[in-house]
Amino acid sequence: MTEGETTSGKSGTASGRQQRRRHPDDPGRQRDPVGTRRAILSAAATEFGTHGFDGARVVRIAEAAGVSHQLITYYFGGKGGLYEALSEQWLEESMRVSHARTFADAVRRYVHWAHEDTRWVHTLTREEPGTRPPAEDERAAELFKHVEELRERQARGELRSDLDVGVVALVFFAASIAPAAIPWIARELGQQDPASPEFIDHYADQLGRIVSALAEAAPAAPAAPDEGSPVNGEPQD
Repeated sequence: MTEGETTSGKSGTASGRQQRRRHPDDPGRQRDPVGTRRAILSAAATEFGTHGFDGARVVRIAEAAGVSHQLITYYFGGKGGLYEALSEQWLEESMRVSHARTFADAVRRYVHWAHEDTRWVHTLTREEPGTRPPAEDERAAELFKHVEELRERQARGELRSDLDVGVVALVFFAASIAPAAIPWIARELGQQDPASPEFIDHYADQLGRIVSALAEAAPAAPAAPDEGSPVNGEPQD
């Protein structure tokens, strides 16, 4: 029997790998847990963006991340847990973007974010209509916070008081992801490649200008009287 073989004739090294796959919490797999989780989430974002939740396969995610199927179960509990973790990640980034100095700045940043990572846009647009999406409750809670923030901006005069902030949020969210979500329409209407940096910069700037145009108009200051015009009905000397 050669070195490295067991009494069954199988390689001891291969047997060791199989044993580690059966025990994903083996310290040998935990040398870089942060990096491993990051690799899994990145692979999952691509898989969900390409196939949607229903069409995504954990086996493909594991292969793309270079880990075992069992390790994904250990970290996330399965496909649903992966989706929830990604939703939380995207919502955290969304809230960070929404904290921009003005709503116009936030919309511009959303446009660039959707352009830089289209996977979350494609994941959202592939969700089945009428079905309850994974992590719906967490998503709803974060969206409620966003609407409340927008209502505070409205109170400061960033938006006209006669506008429904929920509708405003929906309109500009849809507008910010449009180049990634419906690129052929964006191409025809904009007469530019919607994936080009030039288009994205121009589009983000224009959306920001539209948002700024919705601000509550400041009351006009009274005009200064002309020299020699009456003041309180009395002529000037």
